[in-house]
Amino acid sequence: MNHRSATVAAAALLAGTAACGDGANPGSLTRAPALRDSAGVRIAENPRPPEGSRLGWEVGPEPTVRIGSADGEDPYLFHRVWDMTTLGDGRIAVADAGSEELRVFDSTGVHLATWGGRGEGPGEFQSLWAVARWPGDSVVAWEFHSERGVSVFDSEGNLGRILRDATVSTRTDVTVLRNAAILTDHEVRSDRGSGLQIRRRLYEFRDAEGQLTASLGPYPASEMFERQRAGTTVWMEVPFTRSAVTAAWHDFAVVGRNDIYEIRAYDTDGALRRMVRMDHALIPVTRSLLALEQEEQGLDPGDDEIPPPETLPAFDRVIADALNHLWVREYRVPGRDTPHPLWTVFDPEGRVLGHVETPPGLGIFEIGEEHVLGLAIGDLGVQQVQVWSLRRGQG
Repeated sequence: MNHRSATVAAAALLAGTAACGDGANPGSLTRAPALRDSAGVRIAENPRPPEGSRLGWEVGPEPTVRIGSADGEDPYLFHRVWDMTTLGDGRIAVADAGSEELRVFDSTGVHLATWGGRGEGPGEFQSLWAVARWPGDSVVAWEFHSERGVSVFDSEGNLGRILRDATVSTRTDVTVLRNAAILTDHEVRSDRGSGLQIRRRLYEFRDAEGQLTASLGPYPASEMFERQRAGTTVWMEVPFTRSAVTAAWHDFAVVGRNDIYEIRAYDTDGALRRMVRMDHALIPVTRSLLALEQEEQGLDPGDDEIPPPETLPAFDRVIADALNHLWVREYRVPGRDTPHPLWTVFDPEGRVLGHVETPPGLGIFEIGEEHVLGLAIGDLGVQQVQVWSLRRGQG
């Protein structure tokens, strides 16, 4: 889970229907993906699928479930949806920060229950940030920048316990692993002084009781530019900034940066267990690319003193689906006509399968066996939780 808000409305999509099988079409790759073991680490080395090729997996032409409207009953009026997840029985839990509530709907989108609410007591929230499925049909939820820990609810919304040692001190998400462990992080140091600021984060594994089991880092996690204007400190976004990525995959946690195309997965004891690499030619940041980015993002073209990185990030985001396939969203290059987000999909061992497109304007939170769960923003800023069907090709 990460990258909370979608910003534009959803549109219809039918992903490409190139030939596929359980793996990539052998004829479509320059060489076969290779697996090898090195000092207890499983390494997958992959060629890049050909430009324009598509894996024959299809996202449906329109949502099968829509939850949320501009008017109507309160449970369907969302204010700030930060997160969502499906539960083991198909229910959908939505974290709405505007009401500080966890709203639970059935698989067709009918409201069933509301948990939590605004307050300072156990099971209540003041800055609700995220929700995730927990083993044993339980649910966990936590707040943004809070020292109150992670709350564990049973399947009916009753508060079971609070993991008070698992505090959330940054805007980055807690990553919930499938073995009831969690990964948290916090900022430990920044390179201070006027100019480029590199913020570093320490990642910590905690067990089901919230106890620390291992630490990773600190790693460079984000970049900002500090300048003084009229005696006031102003923070500026760095174009093409590199960022940290985290995800749950198998019983591991993906932790790393997106500077190069290499994805690393760690066990809860902090040991590196998996590495996934793919051929990728890093794209230099040129003046023309920078001008396009400034135009598209509405940035001040006069901010030439903000130093961009030498190359574009290698990718944008990582999600593992319910079958342990790894989905890696390609970084969008300014000026290229790519209305549909493009993802590269890897099998559970890390071997590349191919490219898949997803609906434009859909912020994806979860990829199940047969569905994609996400958020779309409609006219007048109306937030809508959507479920789209996913058909995996057979061959």
